[in-house]
Amino acid sequence: PTLQDEAQRLVTEQLANLTDKNAKNGALVAIQPSTGEILAMVGSPDFNNEAIAGQINMADSATRQPGSSIKPITYVGAFEKGWTPSTLIWDVPTDFPDGANPPYQPVNYDGKFHGPVTVRTALANSFNVPAVKALQFVGVYDDPTTPEQDGMIALAKRLGITSLTSDQYGLALTLGGGEVSLLEMTGAFSVFANGGKKVPPVAILKIVDFEGNVIYEYQPPQGEQVIRAEYAFLISSILSDNQARSWMFGPNSVLNLPFQAAAKTGTAGDPRGADAVNVYDNWTLGYTPDLAVGTWVGNADYTPMIGTSGTTGAAPIWSQFMEFAVPYLTNGSPTPFTRPSGIVDQVVCRLGGTEPTNECGGEYTEIFAFDQLPLPKSQGLVRRVRIDEWTGYEASDACDGPTDEKLVMNVKDPWALKWFETGDGKAWLADHGLDENLDIAPEREC
Repeated sequence: PTLQDEAQRLVTEQLANLTDKNAKNGALVAIQPSTGEILAMVGSPDFNNEAIAGQINMADSATRQPGSSIKPITYVGAFEKGWTPSTLIWDVPTDFPDGANPPYQPVNYDGKFHGPVTVRTALANSFNVPAVKALQFVGVYDDPTTPEQDGMIALAKRLGITSLTSDQYGLALTLGGGEVSLLEMTGAFSVFANGGKKVPPVAILKIVDFEGNVIYEYQPPQGEQVIRAEYAFLISSILSDNQARSWMFGPNSVLNLPFQAAAKTGTAGDPRGADAVNVYDNWTLGYTPDLAVGTWVGNADYTPMIGTSGTTGAAPIWSQFMEFAVPYLTNGSPTPFTRPSGIVDQVVCRLGGTEPTNECGGEYTEIFAFDQLPLPKSQGLVRRVRIDEWTGYEASDACDGPTDEKLVMNVKDPWALKWFETGDGKAWLADHGLDENLDIAPEREC
């Protein structure tokens, strides 16, 4: 009851602060990850207010577009298919085929493109183009030719999200192009909080009859390991990395709590881009091992809000509730994320995220699943190679012609090659001390 009262107070107060933004509804769900127990649920700021449809439970019975808050699920799918936190993604203008429609051209929330970024940077800062490329790699639907159920929708279902039932989703799904409930999303994030084990949300712990006989009592199940503990930890590491997200959120954002907590915001407006004027849904989801909390702000009747985002709309409720509830539940000792034994440290290139080369532009330490390590230095973004002058391929013992040593870039994304012809691409090369006429690495050896 203490948590419920605080949740109700925070939702009501935040919406009072957002009246000039035309935001009238809000919701909060708080789940204990290890048991699945719903500790607090607020479905609206005022149940009795008909003007805001206050009797609609926006935490459970309504489904809405989650914006970028669903991106972590895409990246878990990418981990399952071999990506790592240091995998390089090209955040550059990209056209994605969209059947008979014009190509899909996602843009980032800040209207800029950021060049080559790692998975950690892309997810922590919620860049859209890398997320769409990640979903293109994972796939939206299950591939019937593979034995395991793959694709983002199958993974979401494993995590407890069952409302993605359309057969018309495209790559915008990773930016929130499908509708889900706050309860489902909070339950999915509780799987990350629980080391990859799913314990379904539960609301009723005990039923007794009028004589006090126990008719039913909930016994928390062991939990089903629906994703690897290593992948859950990688997601938790990225979503709790305040330094990594500072590029877009700044070092002192509302997501930065006094204790370690993972967090992801979402803003749903125009699903094909960042519509900062007409916004329909603000989300923030996050957790510690002790508590998973989801918050939503919007309007039950789908009227748009004005100029809000996940950070300004829903995140203040999430942040204040976490700061109250986690110490309350843990007697002031929040549980840090437990590193699984299958996680290892590796030094990688700052430029490209591979094993270090001499042209790294610096190095840093990243974490990996023990059986999914960084790419070898032969895949480095910038490296020095000997080129066979007759064929243009990399020199090898098979060819005995003259050779020349060159600095080359390993770029396989055709949209990245186009970007390097633009002013932004040339500026990126100059910023990293590279010649704008840098050669592209040959496809193979001679």
